[in-house]
Amino acid sequence: MKMFWRSYCSNPWLIAVTFALPLVLSLIIWWVFSASVVRELPIDVVDLDQSSLSRMIIRDYDATPTLAVRFIQPNNEIANQALKRGDNYGYIVIPSYFERDVLLGKSPQVSGFYNGQFILIAKQINSALMQTDMTTQAKLSTVKALSTKETAWTQAINSAVPINVQITPLFNLGSNYNQFLVSAVLPAIWQMAIIVGMIWAMKNEMVRSNNHDLRTWFDSQSIKQILQFISVYFVVAMVLGCLLFYFLYGILRFPFDGQISSFLLTMSVMVLACISLGCAIGYATNDIVRAMSISGAYTAPSFAFLGVTFPVSDMNGLATFWHSILPASHFVRSQIEQANYGYTFIQTTPNLGALLLFTLPLLLLMARLRK
Repeated sequence: MKMFWRSYCSNPWLIAVTFALPLVLSLIIWWVFSASVVRELPIDVVDLDQSSLSRMIIRDYDATPTLAVRFIQPNNEIANQALKRGDNYGYIVIPSYFERDVLLGKSPQVSGFYNGQFILIAKQINSALMQTDMTTQAKLSTVKALSTKETAWTQAINSAVPINVQITPLFNLGSNYNQFLVSAVLPAIWQMAIIVGMIWAMKNEMVRSNNHDLRTWFDSQSIKQILQFISVYFVVAMVLGCLLFYFLYGILRFPFDGQISSFLLTMSVMVLACISLGCAIGYATNDIVRAMSISGAYTAPSFAFLGVTFPVSDMNGLATFWHSILPASHFVRSQIEQANYGYTFIQTTPNLGALLLFTLPLLLLMARLRK
């Protein structure tokens, strides 16, 4: 085993691929989403009424933490062009005679337009617009009730809002995008580092032992030597994983309601699954260039198929299949169950069973080796 440790420590590129670069990339991802909450998204307003009521609504839109009114545009065309240029994420159109129609008891329509290409931003804008509209309608109904009836202030509010609705987001009380996204991105990076790192490690041992290809090097080893080789990179991958998840749950203080021992065991199975896939890809392609290309194409888009940002139940057949053949998909599901729901080791065994299936390629390759 000392031989493999010396080989690992003498190759700075291998250290970078398996340890240093994933750490740096993870810190960059965290920094990108460090704001945690979407705030002050720029929007424009087309005020065709120019009344006191329209100005009140504009102030209500600007008062929300999610939105920031950038400009009051004279017409729809200018606001639409600004949206296409990316100067704003959306705009609101207040129609002419808006205040008059409200006072006459009519229902004038306030139109909102936003860029649906940015799904998360569009969701935030849509939610902010709906909340502001509901608040404005409640204010107008309260004022109308006070002006037409001899009612108390509390009675006017209760008549304007007869049902109080309280919506509480579970497991992410502040709707923290850092917790939502980074908790899934880091396992995807970890998976990529292990699989690509194993292929690079096989290439490093191939060069060191003067073999011509990856398959020849693997077949020339004994079971004991392969186990020693795997154990070195198992330790490296586990140390990397412990640092990443300590950063999430120890430094950033994301909620963790599970058992540390169960989570470490899940991490161990995840590492073995990725090591198995890395060895299998390297052995099957028998070429470092093809192996790196296949592993990159296999692991790079994994975040989109984890089922975190888009539900698996709504994926088509190809996406569901890709989700099922990624070890990170099963690990992230177990991670969410243990960290957020407080699942025990027994409750998360289906995901561990799925991860153990990924170790079969390595077991089959080792069965062919000499004892």
